[in-house]
Amino acid sequence: MSSTAVIGGAGKTGQAILGALAARHLESRSLTRADIDLNTGAGLVESLRGCHALYALAPNFHPDEVAIAKRVVDAAREAGVTRVVFHSVLQPQLSAMPHHLAKSRAEEVVINSGLEWAILQPGPYAQNFNPEVVGALGYRADAPFSFVDLADVGQAAVRLLTDGATTYGIFEACGPTTSVSEVASLLGWPVQERAFTPSDDSYAQKCLAAMFAYYTEHGLQGSSLALKALLDREPTHAVSALKRS
Repeated sequence: MSSTAVIGGAGKTGQAILGALAARHLESRSLTRADIDLNTGAGLVESLRGCHALYALAPNFHPDEVAIAKRVVDAAREAGVTRVVFHSVLQPQLSAMPHHLAKSRAEEVVINSGLEWAILQPGPYAQNFNPEVVGALGYRADAPFSFVDLADVGQAAVRLLTDGATTYGIFEACGPTTSVSEVASLLGWPVQERAFTPSDDSYAQKCLAAMFAYYTEHGLQGSSLALKALLDREPTHAVSALKRS
């Protein structure tokens, strides 16, 4: 039986996808830093051989994301992978956030890969929040967000990996729109906003500062319709996801 490879299998997103694949009794292969080096491409071709599909995750706020996408796509073709699903971000065209715009350019690499492809654009994870995070929030607490349950992301990813009807499709993955203040209130968590100050001048810190500034002004909203279609049910509300977690 051929396998599905998941790059970034050790992280929370990769674990959710691997768990969703296992729930469907589908063979999978977790690729981590012990197996591959995304900065050079070392180990990619060898680790992908025998896999028919690939879920491609890149490290958060990586300054070389487009080059990583090119390495992954080239290795996938050489290894005989026929289908790649790329993990993007909600609204990657937003130029105010450099890491979003980098995702847009990486999407273009995947679209032009010559492979079967699909793209998932998740909103912010509900599971990113806990009492400590909302107690020192770096942006406006009442800004509107379409938070998504990580388990829903995993199930949607499996649909894109296995359902040919999703080929060449780009799908938002968003839950119902709410806000940090609303979610925290329903869970009994006190919220405290704070000004975000970058700890250094690194690309990651610059991305965080730009992201929090954008969140304060606009939030980040998307439609839940695509995720509902992928799941064949209503997406999970952030409060329900956090209560389960």
